[in-house]
Order: sequence, then structure tokens, then C-alpha cells
Amino acid sequence: MPFTPFHMGFGLAAKAAAGNRLSLIAFGLSQVLIDIEPGVRMLLGKGDLHGWSHTILGAVAIAALATWCSRWLVLPLAGRWNAEARHYGLSWLCVHLSCTWPVAALGAFLGTFSHLVLDGLIHADMRPFAPFSQANPLMGLVAHDTLYAAMVVMGPVGAVLWLVRQRMGAEAK
Repeated sequence: MPFTPFHMGFGLAAKAAAGNRLSLIAFGLSQVLIDIEPGVRMLLGKGDLHGWSHTILGAVAIAALATWCSRWLVLPLAGRWNAEARHYGLSWLCVHLSCTWPVAALGAFLGTFSHLVLDGLIHADMRPFAPFSQANPLMGLVAHDTLYAAMVVMGPVGAVLWLVRQRMGAEAK
């Protein structure tokens, strides 16, 4: 999938399901970090785009970095979000201003591992088990267009479900 936007469909659906137990900021950050390598390879004109960052070992390292970094990003980003929500009279959209290690880790690790699975389904140059195996057992299990369509649908559906969850949580308070 071309970079982060399609992957965020899954992230929004996961956030709607997990609520405050998952950091969408950590999920999104992990998506950006894991796609730096393919982006650089594209700029350099390299043939195989998916290298070490798209392996299980690379995903673990990137998720650990995203977990650590996202804990420091939550306060300014969520603070800005909350200020805008309040400004427009939408206080029910306000989110927590803190992010525990488990919440950040769940978002980051779900981000990198879902990225591996989704890319593994459609990219022939993926070797998710390298250096232990050069095989990609995921390739071709789902049609390319079907996967794209699923992510395009999951984004808005996940966003709507998250909004409903937020609204119901605000009304319960």
C-alpha cells in the first residue's frame, strides 16, 4: 500500500474497538516510521522497496521507537485537539492528555504488525520473516483491489464508530 493513509483505515477501526486502550497517535507514528525505508528506496530508484523495516525484527524495533516517541507526542497533539474541540463546542470529542506505556505499545505494535500483514498480502518484494526465511506466505491471499477497498471502507466506518463511542462515553459521565 502506498504509505500510511490506507493503513490508517485499520487503525481507525482498531481505535473504535479498543477505545482508550490503544493510542492512535502511536499507531500512526509507527506507520510513518515503517515507511521511511521504502520512501528512501523510491527516491533512490532502488528496485525492492520493502527491506529490513518490513520484517518482524524491523517491526519490533520500529514499534519500540514509536512507543517511546508517541508518549511525548500525545500531550501537545491531544492538547491541541481538545482545545479545538472545546472552541467549537464539541467537548465530547476531547481525549485523554496522557498515554501510558501499555496504551502506546499496543498502538505502536499493532501498527507495525498490521502493516507487515497488509503489505505482505500485496507486495511481492516483502520478506517478513527475513533473515530466517525469504518466503512471503501472505502474498496473494487477498486480491490487491479487495484489500484497498477494505481499508477505504474501514477508515470512515472506524471513524464513525469512534465518534459514537466518544458521544456515548460523554453522555454516561
